[in-house]
Amino acid sequence: MDAAIDELLASLTESRRVHSLAVGRRLESVAHMLPEHLRQDAITAAYLHDVGYGYPVTGFHPIDGANFLESLGYSPVVCHAVAFHSASVVEADVRGLDLAAFDRFKATNVDALDTVDAFVWWADMTTGPNGELLTVDERLDEILSRYEPGSTVHTAISRAEPLIRTMVQRASGSM
Repeated sequence: MDAAIDELLASLTESRRVHSLAVGRRLESVAHMLPEHLRQDAITAAYLHDVGYGYPVTGFHPIDGANFLESLGYSPVVCHAVAFHSASVVEADVRGLDLAAFDRFKATNVDALDTVDAFVWWADMTTGPNGELLTVDERLDEILSRYEPGSTVHTAISRAEPLIRTMVQRASGSM
């Protein structure tokens, strides 16, 4: 991790910063399994996947983070992975947000981008809020226990569970 990433994460709460650092380290430990041309972007996206919490504009951290990183000149791959991490489109739909906000972050013609997405989701969805390693079952249970039934996040995670499991399995199957 470089100083620029550490500086960007400084705006997060301590718990979210610890989580983000652990997600980045987790992805870094398996990055050799990704195509070489995507490794650094995948690692960067994993470290910065929650950066939007520290730079809120819309109040939806995946889009806020992608917009912020784009403004700083981060690659389209990094911005894509941040915008689309861990079923963010499902949560945006539950929130009633205009899904067109994702359009500018759809990186096209990037070979193996779906693999980057799977690995970023895997790292996020197997790392707890305090940086602890969890199974996807434990992580889903942990998220659902933090949010009231009927809340936006609880509803989104419940709806996205099959997709999350598929993506985590996809990354796990590559290891």
